[in-house]
Formats: sequence, C-alpha cells, structure tokens
Amino acid sequence: MMKVGHGGTLDPLASGVLVLGIGKGTTQLQSYLEGDKQYVAVCELGYETTTLDAEGDVVKEMEWAHVKSVKGGSDSDSTNTSSVEGVLSKFQGKIQQVPPLYSAIRVDGKRLYEIARKGDVNSDDVEIPTREVEVYGVKAYNCTLELPQFALEVQCGGGTYIRSLVRDIGYELDTVATMTGLVRTK
Repeated sequence: MMKVGHGGTLDPLASGVLVLGIGKGTTQLQSYLEGDKQYVAVCELGYETTTLDAEGDVVKEMEWAHVKSVKGGSDSDSTNTSSVEGVLSKFQGKIQQVPPLYSAIRVDGKRLYEIARKGDVNSDDVEIPTREVEVYGVKAYNCTLELPQFALEVQCGGGTYIRSLVRDIGYELDTVATMTGLVRTK
C-alpha cells in the first residue's frame, strides 16, 4: 500500500495549489507546511461572517462608503483609510494575528472548528491565542472588481490565515470585510 499525504489544507472556499506527497515524498511535506505561500483573495467590504468567508453566517454589517477606492492615488500616507492600498503597509512584515474561530488551531486540546460547530459559540466565547505570522507582501490585485469588492495578492509564511488578514484590513479601514474567494498560487 502506497502512503499519500498533503502539505497543508486549503479553506473550503479555496482552490489552487495543494502539495501532495506520495511514498517517500510524504517525509518532505513538513517543509511545505512551513514554507512560503502566495494567494489571490477576493474580498468584500461591509459585512463579517462567523467563518470570515462567504460560507458563514453574517454576524456584523457596517457602512463602507467612506472607502473611496482600492488604489491610493498619489498620496502614499500609510494612515489613509479612504483606500484599501492606504492601509496595506500595516500588514507587512511580522504581525500579530488572531486566527479565525473556524480553523484547525488547537485550544485546550480541541480544534477550534470542533468547538465552533457545537453551536451557540462565537469568537467572544473562546480565547483564541494570538500568533505571530509573516506577510512578505500584500498589494491590491489588478482586476475588474469595483468596491465594495476588491482583490489582494498576498505572499506570506506558513500559518498565515488570509481570512483573518482580510478581517483585519477591514477593521483598519473602519469597517468590516469578508473573504469571498481564495486561490493559492504558490
């Protein structure tokens, strides 16, 4: 019988690269779990869900019209909350991130998604540990989307949750945001 394994999981909403190991190749999968990754995420301002993606139930809605554009124009002020690009520099380098409630992170020996699926539990009921992750680059991805939708290209280290990154970008824009699509490209 041949052993088969994978180098990390993709969110249910995601598509793209998923590294498989076959036979002796399964011994090398840990390096892929910890390795660099690249994604294109489609996002939408104005609502947040239980899962931080389009699969979850809406738990919060907020006005987003003060965000005027995806691109920041000629103003490179990193405190500019009127454009998506105006806040992205705050999410590069080593950052602290709270993983989504629906994730495989273990708390008290149980995976968070197992706790969440029991019902009547939200992220305020469970103490989710903050983790340090590294984002090598995040930029607005050129496409034909119009606000409240936008797309991001993210290069990051292993363990980074793109759903949490999108949530945090929404908060930095003084609104909320949800990931509506994700493709792992590397």
